[in-house]
Amino acid sequence: MTLVKTGLLCVPHPDEDALLAVRQQLRQMLPGAVVLADRSLESNRYRIEELLRRWCDEEELDLILTIGGTWPAPGPSTQEIVPEATRAVLERWMPGLSEAMRAYAVADSPLALLDRGVAGIRGRTLLVNLPAGPTAASLFLEAIADVLAALLASLADPPTLPSLEVADPSNFS
Repeated sequence: MTLVKTGLLCVPHPDEDALLAVRQQLRQMLPGAVVLADRSLESNRYRIEELLRRWCDEEELDLILTIGGTWPAPGPSTQEIVPEATRAVLERWMPGLSEAMRAYAVADSPLALLDRGVAGIRGRTLLVNLPAGPTAASLFLEAIADVLAALLASLADPPTLPSLEVADPSNFS
């Protein structure tokens, strides 16, 4: 079982119920997940960017999940700025993850389409924005449960997941 060094960031305030739900879900989805960093920050884009960069580059976390700060907000507001802060630190976007999360959650709530969260990679770290609240955060995380372990394995050094080309059974005929 591979250790998955994980960080959880709540914005703009601690969401204890969502943190508990996400922690429980991580234990089920990724038995090797260990939460090494758990913080809450106010809606300050530059402080969020700084923390995400530090967790990726210095702490070398494998997975960072943000909770909250992804709802629509008016104009250049300082509210709900987690997607902007996350995009600023990403090196590679993974739009399929965000799209899958919204599509999965819309069955429970049409408001899921309003979530602006993003997902992507910085170095060898996967960053995923989850909405606030235990039900929404869990639902969004559940949507990517089937691919999360494989994605994290592909980001490992060295990668522990074969490429799609090698994994394709038709290549062995």
